[in-house]
Amino acid sequence: MKKETGDASVEAQLNPGQFPCINQLARISFFMGIGVIVGGIYITFAADYDNITLAFLVALVLASAFGAFCGHFSCRQIRARRPHQKGTAIAVIGISGCYVCLGWSLFIFWVLMQGSV
Repeated sequence: MKKETGDASVEAQLNPGQFPCINQLARISFFMGIGVIVGGIYITFAADYDNITLAFLVALVLASAFGAFCGHFSCRQIRARRPHQKGTAIAVIGISGCYVCLGWSLFIFWVLMQGSV
């Protein structure tokens, strides 16, 4: 009879096919990082800086924060399930993209609030 422990590494040793090869949250963070970078490029070069742009900028900040959260949480899951899951590099790339876009979006928001555009 199997003992219920709640520890992910013990469960992974009992059933190695239980976890996917690449962590799903790492994939989400990676694609969110790419998406927010593309959105940041759009905001920087193609936007007209009106009220719709401010709403898009707020959505971009929230998406960046969500992507960074997913990346950090996926790194924690990968450490807990060390031999059975991969994706640390994907998660770090996603975290980096999200933080770059988060900083850039906050800078653009600050510039827009100064009234110089």
